[in-house]
Amino acid sequence: MVELYSEVARQPETLEAFAGATLPRAPRGSVFVGAGDSYATALLGFYASKGRCIALDPYALASEPEVARGVKVIFISMSGRTKSNLLALTRIRRLAKGITVLTAVRESPLATGADSVVMLPFSYAPKSPGLLSFSLAALAVLRMVGVSGPSDFGEVFEGAKADYRRPSLAKGTTYFLGNSLGHAAALYASAKVYELLGGRAAGEALEEFSHKELFSLRPSDSVNIFSAFDPDHMAGSLRRALSNEGYNAAVIPARGHSELERFFHCVFVSQLWALGEARKAGLTKPKFLSEQRRLRVSDSMIY
Repeated sequence: MVELYSEVARQPETLEAFAGATLPRAPRGSVFVGAGDSYATALLGFYASKGRCIALDPYALASEPEVARGVKVIFISMSGRTKSNLLALTRIRRLAKGITVLTAVRESPLATGADSVVMLPFSYAPKSPGLLSFSLAALAVLRMVGVSGPSDFGEVFEGAKADYRRPSLAKGTTYFLGNSLGHAAALYASAKVYELLGGRAAGEALEEFSHKELFSLRPSDSVNIFSAFDPDHMAGSLRRALSNEGYNAAVIPARGHSELERFFHCVFVSQLWALGEARKAGLTKPKFLSEQRRLRVSDSMIY
């Protein structure tokens, strides 16, 4: 885990450098495509573009290739070799106006089949939890849809260090909730529970939780709510209502002077919290790496 702590700690410097990179713009109607962490990144493109772009998982795009007709498609894949991405690429090649891949492996099948490639500045390692890779891909997507404003990653990271103990890991299900860009952050945070800690988790849109998951909530669960991108202060209202009924709920405060900074505060809190919980549990490597039977199933489906 020592390498992962180091990877997270050096993010501000790496992101500051990458923030000045020249990136292609995602025109109106573009489709961001990704699976796993990359689906959360694709969804970020939808929210941050104010709906001018859409987000799909690659198998959904492969099922409905007409979605790509006449528009730009942007695949987000660190390895560039997952089966569903390659299937989607094959099915949209003659329909899309252009295909771009955000990746860390230039010679991958996905990258070599694209019209253009955006290289993310890190060394890809198979079966590693997405930490720096997610942050870089998220920054690229935000810049591609035109998000600008202050981006002091060092200051944001320091704020996250002050807040990362607020979420709680449940014996049951650990929920992360968020609205808009915070929803993408919630999906990402829940993924770190699965990968790093081997726990049960769920990421959900803030509004949707009260319509669905709330009705299966147990005292052994915890509800962690990102208050960024929350125009009606629903996070605080939900926390109070849950706490009054004896449930475990926490609010992660919003920090930052821009949309970009507020999103990365959510990301850094998620990463520092998950690594902190791993340290408390005495884990020396991400939990999913010890689940060999499940890894075999995962690999057979993804690759």
